[in-house]
Amino acid sequence: MRISIKSNAFPGSAIRGVNEEVVKLERSGIRVYSFHIGQPGLPPSRELLLEFTNKLLEKPFEYSMYTPSSGINELREAIAEDYTKYSGIKISSGNVSVTAGSAEAILATFMTIIDNGDEVILFDPTYLMYEPVINYLGGRVIRVRAREELGWEPSEEDIKAVMSRRVKAIIAVNPDNPTGRVLSESMIKLLVDLARDYDAFLIYDEAYRHLYYDGSHTYAIKYSLENVIALNTFSKDPAMPGWRLGYVVAHEEFIKIFNRVKQYTNLNPPTPAQYAGLMYLKNYKEKYLSETVPIYKSRMETMYKAIREYLPETIVVKPRAGLFMFPNLEPYLRRLNTNDADFVMKLLRQCHVAAVPGSAFGEGGKNHLRLTFAKENEEAIREGIRALSQCLS
Repeated sequence: MRISIKSNAFPGSAIRGVNEEVVKLERSGIRVYSFHIGQPGLPPSRELLLEFTNKLLEKPFEYSMYTPSSGINELREAIAEDYTKYSGIKISSGNVSVTAGSAEAILATFMTIIDNGDEVILFDPTYLMYEPVINYLGGRVIRVRAREELGWEPSEEDIKAVMSRRVKAIIAVNPDNPTGRVLSESMIKLLVDLARDYDAFLIYDEAYRHLYYDGSHTYAIKYSLENVIALNTFSKDPAMPGWRLGYVVAHEEFIKIFNRVKQYTNLNPPTPAQYAGLMYLKNYKEKYLSETVPIYKSRMETMYKAIREYLPETIVVKPRAGLFMFPNLEPYLRRLNTNDADFVMKLLRQCHVAAVPGSAFGEGGKNHLRLTFAKENEEAIREGIRALSQCLS
């Protein structure tokens, strides 16, 4: 077969590789502690699902037909109202484009802005989808180390040292996947200022903007609508990852070009999901967040305490937001003469605990594990961390 050489830019996700092993074990009847998949562990609002089901039966054609590539007007208006409410910045529907999940938002954003040779600054470690897409499109990734000793925030000096007119974009995932880090407001201001000074974009991935346990989210777009592209999703706080619904908030001129490009990545976002997302924003969001965020906070606290108890040599930053913890197991892995990638497979096959190797997210993630506390309840979290510690002994 004459396969594209450029397809080698996509190595395959380490997360999906682990999940395939988990599925095999569970099919054979083995109980696996699921700390690997970055999705909510609670179902969507039951009331929303009941309303959606009734509406789908009432309007099957409307809920199944093509829509504009940018999404139905009602949803874009609802997103604009919601974003205005939480950010404090007036956003209109012209600043919004609806996508098939944040994955399409990422792909179409880079298709819109990247030319051959453009540089993109990416923190290391961070979410693993960005680099392959940039490489495929002919861009060049410049990695800046996120420093564990600074709570996984990069240093101002390191960022300034790599800025130039060749830089087209800076990517900031906030709250972060995998580290759980929340960027300081001063860092966000610096990133926006640098993007403005160098005529670049700050691509601001806000997937976990409502899942805060300490403090509140800083909206980068309030510092510059022209230089910030905010990426969002319905996969996290509404717990609808399989519905594939996301959106971009940016300057109207960018959105116009983005909409033209995304016609070639997907004709339109999934129509049923758009109506479900509209219902969430209009009728259920506040109530659902008030019910679910305290549960995730309790699970986060349980995992943090269990790591401190069962893995006392571990360095771990307590997350202020998001769904992840990123413990540093270097002392344990050194004694076992192994690395995080090999240990993850041993951990899964022998101890039935599913995690993701930190090295999948960059050099800075070596000797770490990405653990999510979202799916398992408190008792299972303690049992799973205890099993992890036994696998290291």
